[in-house]
Amino acid sequence: MSMSRLVRLVIPLLILPCSGCKRRLPEAPSTGVVPTIKDTTRVIATIADTGIVNFFKDTAPTRAFFPEAQDFKLQTSSQRQAFRATIRKERALWNAKKPPNYRFLLRVGCFCPGTRGWLLMEVRTGQPLRAWDATGKSAALIDWNTFSIDGLYDDLERAAEINGGAQIAFDPRWHFPTYVHTVALPGPDMWSVIEVRALRPIGLAARPFGRARA
Repeated sequence: MSMSRLVRLVIPLLILPCSGCKRRLPEAPSTGVVPTIKDTTRVIATIADTGIVNFFKDTAPTRAFFPEAQDFKLQTSSQRQAFRATIRKERALWNAKKPPNYRFLLRVGCFCPGTRGWLLMEVRTGQPLRAWDATGKSAALIDWNTFSIDGLYDDLERAAEINGGAQIAFDPRWHFPTYVHTVALPGPDMWSVIEVRALRPIGLAARPFGRARA
């Protein structure tokens, strides 16, 4: 099997499909007007909002090691079963406790294009996902690095099929994954990392960030 075919088969199972690796955001024109960021299915205006910057205080310091993470060698059937059992157990606990509306900090990375910056994600029942970067600007919704906690769990279910390894840690209160590191063999470049923190429930009447300015 050629290396290019191997990559096409493995990447969709790496939790972070890197189809957006080479996508570049449009550059601002010389007039100084910031353009609208367009994704394949959604359009999000770039709007700065300083009110969200305080959320990003929870991004420092960043740990290099997660001793509480469970380690799974997914090359064997028994380890894949153990991984699935762990994911399903924690997901059931998450489903029992999850708030209907919440925000959390998310950072993802993979071998291409590397580690991205932190994003603030907002999930509201029956409404589209929203995201902001650390400067308070709306962020484009790209499938591989913007998702809800439920979307992350969906990806973890599929990750059990990779020929490689996975490390995962969970929040003891809400039971969402706080750290996920996967490596697909033969490696070493086929890796992905997801970090989640600072999940906070929000009320239905809470004013959303990033409202349009006059």
